[in-house]
Amino acid sequence: MWKWACLVPHPPIIVPEVGRGKEKEAIRTIQGMTSLTQQLEEKKPDVLFILSPHAPYSRGLLFVESSEYKGDLSLFGVPEVSLHAKGNHEKFEAIYNFLKEIVPVEVMKKATGSLDHASIVPLYFFHKQWGNLPDIILANPIGLTLEEASKMGKELRQFQDTLQWGLIASGDLSHRVIPGAPAGYSPLGAFFDEQVVRALKTSDAQLLLNLPESTIEEAGECGLRSVLIYLGIAEPHSKMISYEAPFGVGYAVAIATPQKKEYPLFARNVIEEYIQNDRQPAQREIELWSPLEALHKKGACFVSLKTKDGHLRGCIGTILPVHQTLSEELVANAIAAATEDPRFLPVQPDELKNIVVSVDILSEPEEVHSIDELDVKIYGIIVSNGVRKGVLLPDLDGVDTVEQQIHIALQKAGISSHDNITIYRFTVDRYLERGE
Repeated sequence: MWKWACLVPHPPIIVPEVGRGKEKEAIRTIQGMTSLTQQLEEKKPDVLFILSPHAPYSRGLLFVESSEYKGDLSLFGVPEVSLHAKGNHEKFEAIYNFLKEIVPVEVMKKATGSLDHASIVPLYFFHKQWGNLPDIILANPIGLTLEEASKMGKELRQFQDTLQWGLIASGDLSHRVIPGAPAGYSPLGAFFDEQVVRALKTSDAQLLLNLPESTIEEAGECGLRSVLIYLGIAEPHSKMISYEAPFGVGYAVAIATPQKKEYPLFARNVIEEYIQNDRQPAQREIELWSPLEALHKKGACFVSLKTKDGHLRGCIGTILPVHQTLSEELVANAIAAATEDPRFLPVQPDELKNIVVSVDILSEPEEVHSIDELDVKIYGIIVSNGVRKGVLLPDLDGVDTVEQQIHIALQKAGISSHDNITIYRFTVDRYLERGE
């Protein structure tokens, strides 16, 4: 869904046609934008969600919704620098309907949406790299509170779509960093920018949420809400590319790829799709959500669900693969863990936010001939007697000895005696959902 997110500045002077040589005074920012777009050269998304603090605004998040967007830099003496992009009504509706439940949202409908300089400047660099622009959705976050902006970013991590999206969060930092700055000078300008840079390097939005309102006002910023939304969606993968304040205005460039395909997130997406929409994901969705290697190999796996306070809520798996690919195995076991574990009722939609997902990918089992070959921290076990089999994963809370491990596995299999049992061991690659 989210292919990447970035934070970018928007000084028109870094566009060579505007700067006419003066852009070299912001060479770090130009190099940062060049590095950013080069990193994303092969990652052009289907949809660009642009946050601009200079677009029309109102209380809350204001969408400027249109079938097409146009703009140029005629206000800065170069009308020949112009851009055009299409809108996407269907995808606007999708993200609007998602966000309206999270933060205050307004919509301004336009026959042709205007691109302001805070949109055009970053898009200028992307257009040079890609040759043309994808569909865009434009919104101004300036009417959000800081807490709402941070919440919006965090919730956007959960936004799912069959297309791939990129986020461009446009915003300059303090306009008062040095004497002679365009908005005047304040010693808090440099301090404010230091805190933003630190937050971008550590993916820690709380540093900015803790700033006194007077400090933020004195800094004369325009991009703090863009920063907070970016950090929310990027956490914990923000990577700082560049910072400087050559004209007394702070310019920061940062990138994140929050869409990293992880096994627990894949399993969560499957579970949420099944429980909320009563359907298994389509092949296109599986390909988008699944880690690449899972699409091309077989494998056995377990999917485990726990409540956030640590109680088991479901666990189903396979000890040998029964599907053609690991991704198909994960789909089946994720749905089964949420709906078919006989120890629990099926998971309900209102439980999803309180559930943590983990995935164990199993090695091929091997028979053991002595309990000395077992280790509860390293090996899971399978105990077998005829058709009865009991399985226990390794490194579980409360299972401290091999004897305990075997006893629990026997109970699960309904085997009453140690006689005539065969024991197999296996290792797991365990993937925990972020935050567990």
